[in-house]
Amino acid sequence: MKRHLFNMSYLLLGLLGTILLAIVAFLFIGGPPPTGMQTTYGMTFSRPYAQKDLGLDPDDVLTAALDDLHIRRFRIGAYWKYLEPKRGVWDFSDLDKDINAISRRKGTIVLAIGQKTPRWPECWQPDWWNILPAADQEAATLTYLQTVVDRYKNNPLIVAWQVENEPHFEYGDCGKTDPEFHKKEIKLVRGLDPNRPVFTTDSGELSLWTSFGKTIDRLGVSVYRVVRNPTFGTWRYFFLPPSFYRHKAELLSVFGVPSIYVSEFQMEPWNNKPLTATDIPDQLKTFDIKQMRANIDYASRMGLSPVDYWGVEWWYWMKTEQGHPEFWEEAKRIW
Repeated sequence: MKRHLFNMSYLLLGLLGTILLAIVAFLFIGGPPPTGMQTTYGMTFSRPYAQKDLGLDPDDVLTAALDDLHIRRFRIGAYWKYLEPKRGVWDFSDLDKDINAISRRKGTIVLAIGQKTPRWPECWQPDWWNILPAADQEAATLTYLQTVVDRYKNNPLIVAWQVENEPHFEYGDCGKTDPEFHKKEIKLVRGLDPNRPVFTTDSGELSLWTSFGKTIDRLGVSVYRVVRNPTFGTWRYFFLPPSFYRHKAELLSVFGVPSIYVSEFQMEPWNNKPLTATDIPDQLKTFDIKQMRANIDYASRMGLSPVDYWGVEWWYWMKTEQGHPEFWEEAKRIW
């Protein structure tokens, strides 16, 4: 009997090992994108990043992105800190300006709303929000969401709401969004605008993507090829083939993971301090023109669509302020 149990244990371990090897092979052995698939490319545009981090005129950056690069798909953030600087006092002038500029060129927008929206410091609550009791913070957040959705839900330019940005991934100057409260946010937005899809996002490399289930319509994931860590230094994801993200999505779809697209594809350097405080040779260690071309090729072979790039503000800064127009010129062949 003992020998029989011993043999059964080995059989089960062998079966488990075979399954694990098959999963690893499925994820890490590359393959071409689906036949005939056309990838749509877009861009995240951040007015605060262009203006406050890089010292640019954000109107000039967006105009150039629209008229010189001919980008027509955008993800932009409804940055709460600037929309409601004082409680109950709203200022939509900048967000209206960006939406109207894209609208005049017949573009489309995924509008990111919530406490966490794209770009550092990740969380964009107004200063007055931080001193409120927890219950009042939640109430104020829901009021902000309702105000933004009600203002723009009749605008056909908005193709989807992104409710929070990587809410279950702890990064930036704040922690994770409470999962139950995130469900409340999604429910509120769906109720206010039942005709538009609701998205959210997650880390492409450092998350399983399984925490949202069927609460959303699509999940955007980030893709980073070269990053820096204060402990480990420069880290390259050379071991992930382009098909990895598509195969991961296919595998996890059986667990309720919704349709996957790329909401943030790295197209600028990764540094542990502001780029304006980093000399150009150091920036180019993590992102040079060779890396940009490799990233464009990588995105074209992922088999996911759309792909929203990340870095148009930096391309413009390099062209107009640093004498490096090659990134901007290379971007012209994307669109």
